[in-house]
Amino acid sequence: MLARAVPLVLLVAAGAYLILSLQLPFGAAARPGAGFYPVIVAVFALVVALGATTSAFRSAPGAAAAAVDLDAAARRRVVISVAALVAFCLALPWVGYPAAAFAFVTIVLRYLGARWTTALLTGALSSAASYGLFAVLLDVPLPRGPW
Repeated sequence: MLARAVPLVLLVAAGAYLILSLQLPFGAAARPGAGFYPVIVAVFALVVALGATTSAFRSAPGAAAAAVDLDAAARRRVVISVAALVAFCLALPWVGYPAAAFAFVTIVLRYLGARWTTALLTGALSSAASYGLFAVLLDVPLPRGPW
């Protein structure tokens, strides 16, 4: 039951997100507006949720629930990822987007098994690239922090 309800809820949420994101100005190809990225994310979420819903209803009842048995290490990785995401959201207004994104990516990658050098390099590159994409290219105002 739950294995079928979760994808359905995600499908409805993705549909609602798409409806809300379509209310934002989309802009033009040369100068995307505030709705450009949310619409792309919503369409992607809708496609993924539709695939998950289709898969859940095509499989035998209870088959998906049996496949979700996580060991202690996997549960720990999930908890650390969720805690890092919550910390990212809470720290974002005070430390700014670049620092919060760098810390989030670095911590999550490190605790998912990446070496420190790989996690630090990926954190720096991904925070710089995402800041460049959103703040510079798409002109989305992001929290800058105290500096």
